[in-house]
Amino acid sequence: MKKGQTIISWILRILIAIAFLLASSGKLMAHEAVVQMFENWGYPKGFHLLIGVLELLLAVLLLIPKTLKLSLIGLAILMAGAIITHIVNDPLAEVIRPLVFLVLLTIVYYLNFLPKSPVLEG
Repeated sequence: MKKGQTIISWILRILIAIAFLLASSGKLMAHEAVVQMFENWGYPKGFHLLIGVLELLLAVLLLIPKTLKLSLIGLAILMAGAIITHIVNDPLAEVIRPLVFLVLLTIVYYLNFLPKSPVLEG
């Protein structure tokens, strides 16, 4: 991977990790609004805690090179679930945030694991 790709990958990984650390905090601290949202969506009691733990764990793993692929796949699965949840239960605009994260995760995956791109090689 070229130096520019490495820098872009690390910047995106750090930003994504921070975003998921922040997202997990509301779930792990069981903020009333978060708990209510999960209940309104029909998820079992305490499901927000499971999602919060997964977000926190996968955010940390995103910053460890040996666990990058596992983290990207795990976070992509969580975002797919979030997209489906929002499509089924919320106004369509709520899909934007998890969709943006899914795109960013895909870019990081591409930068690190797909064959070298002539476009990125410049």
